[in-house]
Amino acid sequence: MDIVISIASKIAESLVRPIGKEFGYLICYDSKMKDLKYQLQKLFEMKNGVQELVNTAKRNGEVINSDVQSWLTSVNELIQKVSHFEEEVNMKRQCLYRWNISRKATKITQDVRHLQKEGTFNNVAHPAPPPMISLAFKEGFKDFKSRMTCVNRVIEVLKNEEVRGIGICGMGGVGKTTMVKEIIKRLEGLKVFDNIVMAVVSQCPSIQKIQSEIAEELGFKYDENTESGRARRLYRRLMEINSILIVLDDVWTELDFEAIGLPSGLSHKGCKILLTSRNLEVCNAMGSQEIFTLPVLTAEESWELFSEMVGKPLDYPDLAKQVTNECGGLPIAIITVAKALENKRKHEWVDALKQLQSSAPGSISSMNDRVYSNIQWSYDRLESDEAKSCLLLCCLFPEDYDIPIEYLVRYGWGRGYFSNTDLVEEARNRVHSLVDKLQRRFLLLDSKLKDHTKMHDIVRDVAIQIASRDPHRFLIRCDAEKKGWPKIYDHYTTISLIPINIDEIPVGLECPKLELLHLEGKCYSENSMDIMCKGMKELKVLGMGGISALPSSQGLLKSLRTLSLNGCRYLTDISDVIGRLENLEILSFRECINILELPREIGLLKHLKLLDITDCIRLQKIPHGLLSSLSSLEELYMENSFRKWERSAAESEDKRMASLVEVMSLSNHLKVLVMYIPNFNFFPKDFYLTIQTTIRFHISNRLCPTGFRIESNGCYAFENKLDIVDSDATEFMEIQLLFKKCEDLILGRIKNLKCVLNELDQEGLQHLKVLTIWDCREIEYLVNGASWTQQTAFPLIQSIQLMWIPKLKAICHDQLPQSSFINLRSLELYDCPVLKYVFSLSVASNLVQLQSLNVDRCRQMKEIVSKEWREHETASDIIAFPKLTNLTLQGLHNFIGFYEVNNLYSNYEVTTPKDENVVFPSKCILWLQNLEEVKLKFDDGIVDVLFDLKGHMVTDGPALSHLRKLEILLAFACQHLWKNIPRGFQGFQNLRHFKINYGTDLQYVFPHSIARLLVNLEELNIAECWKMETIVRFADENEKEDQTGMTLFPKLNSFDLDGLPKLKTLASVIPQIKKLEKDSTAHHEDEDEDISSGSCGCTPYSCGPMTKPTSRTNIVQILPRPVNQEVAPTNLDQDSNDYDNLERLSILSCKSLEVVFQLKGSKAVESHNVQAFNKLCYLSLYKLPSLMHVWETGGSQHITGFGNLTFLSVSHCGSLRYLFLSTVAKLLVSLKDLKVGNCKKIKQVIAKADTECADQEITFPQLNSMTLEDLPNLICFSTEAYTLKLPSLMKLKVIRCPYLRTFASKVVNTHSRIQVHTELGQSEWMGELNSTIGNIHKKRETQRSTEHIHEEV
Repeated sequence: MDIVISIASKIAESLVRPIGKEFGYLICYDSKMKDLKYQLQKLFEMKNGVQELVNTAKRNGEVINSDVQSWLTSVNELIQKVSHFEEEVNMKRQCLYRWNISRKATKITQDVRHLQKEGTFNNVAHPAPPPMISLAFKEGFKDFKSRMTCVNRVIEVLKNEEVRGIGICGMGGVGKTTMVKEIIKRLEGLKVFDNIVMAVVSQCPSIQKIQSEIAEELGFKYDENTESGRARRLYRRLMEINSILIVLDDVWTELDFEAIGLPSGLSHKGCKILLTSRNLEVCNAMGSQEIFTLPVLTAEESWELFSEMVGKPLDYPDLAKQVTNECGGLPIAIITVAKALENKRKHEWVDALKQLQSSAPGSISSMNDRVYSNIQWSYDRLESDEAKSCLLLCCLFPEDYDIPIEYLVRYGWGRGYFSNTDLVEEARNRVHSLVDKLQRRFLLLDSKLKDHTKMHDIVRDVAIQIASRDPHRFLIRCDAEKKGWPKIYDHYTTISLIPINIDEIPVGLECPKLELLHLEGKCYSENSMDIMCKGMKELKVLGMGGISALPSSQGLLKSLRTLSLNGCRYLTDISDVIGRLENLEILSFRECINILELPREIGLLKHLKLLDITDCIRLQKIPHGLLSSLSSLEELYMENSFRKWERSAAESEDKRMASLVEVMSLSNHLKVLVMYIPNFNFFPKDFYLTIQTTIRFHISNRLCPTGFRIESNGCYAFENKLDIVDSDATEFMEIQLLFKKCEDLILGRIKNLKCVLNELDQEGLQHLKVLTIWDCREIEYLVNGASWTQQTAFPLIQSIQLMWIPKLKAICHDQLPQSSFINLRSLELYDCPVLKYVFSLSVASNLVQLQSLNVDRCRQMKEIVSKEWREHETASDIIAFPKLTNLTLQGLHNFIGFYEVNNLYSNYEVTTPKDENVVFPSKCILWLQNLEEVKLKFDDGIVDVLFDLKGHMVTDGPALSHLRKLEILLAFACQHLWKNIPRGFQGFQNLRHFKINYGTDLQYVFPHSIARLLVNLEELNIAECWKMETIVRFADENEKEDQTGMTLFPKLNSFDLDGLPKLKTLASVIPQIKKLEKDSTAHHEDEDEDISSGSCGCTPYSCGPMTKPTSRTNIVQILPRPVNQEVAPTNLDQDSNDYDNLERLSILSCKSLEVVFQLKGSKAVESHNVQAFNKLCYLSLYKLPSLMHVWETGGSQHITGFGNLTFLSVSHCGSLRYLFLSTVAKLLVSLKDLKVGNCKKIKQVIAKADTECADQEITFPQLNSMTLEDLPNLICFSTEAYTLKLPSLMKLKVIRCPYLRTFASKVVNTHSRIQVHTELGQSEWMGELNSTIGNIHKKRETQRSTEHIHEEV
């Protein structure tokens, strides 16, 4: 009875608890709903805070942490869940449903609290990793034989673990830097190093500059100020990287690696140094183990380069060849002369040849006579003295320096170089034109920085020699810190000393002819400065950096026209001197960050035309009346500087500040105005009326820390620009005139702005060229055609960038006048979440200039072009994007196609749904005929087909014939990349790079009718396509027959397959593969066990008749050959040498693979030698559990090949019993590194061939390192009586090979002393290898016995 009672009580208890819980949901309904609202409010506040940090991080170019992205996604998903819950609450208010709603509210509240708990982050983002340095390199390398031989040799040497230092030397201008950049590109592709960095050293090496360039490319900054401190920091950072290549370019003298912070080869074996120099002795002095001398071009290569540079068929080929020969094979000379003779008539060619043959060379170190005469000739052929003077001014700056063009303007103006120019603005235009001309002649080079140029060092050497002679008389020293002031100086007109410490100037210094002095230094004694100024009374241009005070004697420089004190960070006061420089026309204090007050004496400079106080961030005072007294001022630069403009005259006269009224008073002669203002409603109402059409302006209300405005540093050739942030659009009424004249407009965080054009300028912003809008949360349209006039909208706009515009519904709403947006070249849309299309048909018809379109993270985007206003289908017939070359569409979760051909669609409704969503229907393909690069990332999109060619007519011509690069990412639902291909179709013939990732529903990539057209395809990358069975699909058997003997993809050199578990065949010929890797996907273990997910690499052969499959039923055909059961069979029935280009083969995790190479052929060719894989240098086999043979010869004795194999690694191949036969071992004459590990069945490395007698000699002449590890059944390297010769073997590792008692059964000839390592450490060398291995075995057995005794005890 007690048991029954106990059971009953337990049942009651179990019933009461849940019932009570359910009643609790009903009773506490209101409190639970209130708690949910409260917790949601807290979560929303947290989300807004995190999102703001994320937005800021993105603007700063940082990468958002994955946990932050995941959290924000979870919050957004919860918001959707709450939204559905709210609808349910509103529909079910009866008491009957309250308990269920209350229960759901409790669960959601728990989820909210969980997200609150996880929503605290120390950091939301991290700095983006530095990009590969090769991305910044321009194309320019010519794969001449003389170059490619050196490139390949350097790469091979860099792969050698024993080599730490390599030098590339040659004369200046021979192409060392160009070659080393090509080497870097190839190494990055091969992934030989974890990091590659490059620093330019130059003739006067700066340790700090080298340290900074390396740190920048590694993505870190120094906190240390001293060179030694920075060296220690750099050393520690480099030691953290397993393998790194440091390229030091243009090294003239021996460098101190320790002072820089570079580890030696002994301290860091993974750190290698590649340097370039004009001096072979420098390479030797710096310990280069291998030195490559780069020759000049051959006569044939020189002619090819010259012809390409001239650019058109030559009218005088014989004469041109003589000119080419005079260039001496030096690329810089060939390019320079060719450009100078471009479009010239015959008599100019004859004269050029005569001058090249007769020019007297100067004595320039490291340059031969012909180089000098070529550059001299090109200089002499410049059309004007202005161009020559401009070139010589570039010599004032150090080698490899990014020369600000504005310096050439201001120095040239001071010297009076520019004739017929009354305004500084005219001189600036002239200089920019001259620089463009000099760059076209290759006497100057383009710079990465805007409005900068560079000078090739060999051209600079020649130009310095020219400038040093009469009539120029320049003195240029970039090592002035060592040599000091020149001893003879009275005849110089121009002196540049960098860096210089001016503390010992000769007393009585007289430089009566000196007109320009350019100094960069840190130490200027007052006495020396006084002496200098007193002896240079004719000085017209003075540029000084680093000075902290101006000497009083500087007032004696009455002829001075240009004074540049840029970057004098310790300069505080110039009032004693400046007013006496009565002829001064240009005065610049850019980045003099400690100047607090602009002296009143500047107002005395009646001839001053240009005043630059940019980035004087601590400038607090400009006295009232100073600016208005500058009666000749043409250009005023005050960006990121003075901000305390006077608004009223309330203060006493001595305390009054400069006012904008003063700036207004300059309008009659002011041509350029750059300034910061606190607020755009700060000015008098009539201020903007003074902005005449002749004034160029840049006005901003945004302050930036100095050094952060990289895009504008040194840029003075800007267009009218407004940069407005954190403002209210209702206050823009007073600046309507600025908007009308603006050419570059930036708007950020603007309130009360819904329709940009309608509210800013009803005339359509007729001059605007660049528009950038970010984080304006109320904007709905750029222009609303429903309330628009007949004025053309944005007629000159070239670039539009819209970022983080959450309410943007459309770029253009309703119809616009013709010619609106007609000059648009680039459009970028980022994170516009409610935007559903980009262009209406009516707008799209105007975009004939569009070159680049980038749409990213616009989650509701469905189409690019839409029938927004139900235009008739015929409206699409007049659309074309003839200049669109770059198209990027990514992060578009609802994207269904570029244009829905047969549907009526608007932003508000979709009708007539289709069966398939097509990215590019045939009509759109006709619109996009000049596309060159396409990148698509569909995310959760529902795209079924990429290119639908239904309706495409052969008469339409080749489709997308300019497309070079196609990337498709996350194409989850895509069924076909190409579909409905008409007979006779032509197109895609210039496609060079193709990549497809996560095409999870694709069963093939190319229809054969498309594959046969891809004659220029070079790179093919296919990954994570889990249903893919073949790369090329044939429509029928007839198509297969048609392609017999045809080579598909004849230029393919890089082929990557990853994650294709169902791949059975490529069904095509894959020639010229230089790198081929395929990795299986271990996470697809549920797929068919008989299907290999492995990889292959092989030399190409034409497709011939297939033989019957052999008994190896597990072998899956990857590349079809006459023998189809091996990864890379050698087809002996035809000559394959023309296509034998495989250099690197890596096969990973192919569980069914049994054979890698089959070296056997038909009996008809048994008498012939087989040469295979002659370029293969790297072979790695990993996790091939079924592998039986790496090489299978089939008893053939007549095989050759594999002569360049230098690296061989075989690991985790559990079925392998030996590595290679003796006949194969004899082929490996270049093998340097051999690694065999974790192969449990291997008993010997070399096995005897059936047709060979054992008493043979086998030599590995270059084998330097050998590793035998975790081989539990290894008995001997070779059990046969071979005489082994290992003359280069220096390192041998024998680790966990318990049964290895002797290395070989016969004599082993080795180096006199080898380092032998085991799991017990380094072993004693016993005089020869067999004895040493035997001693190791004895020690191992002794240790094993000791351990056994201890275990028994």
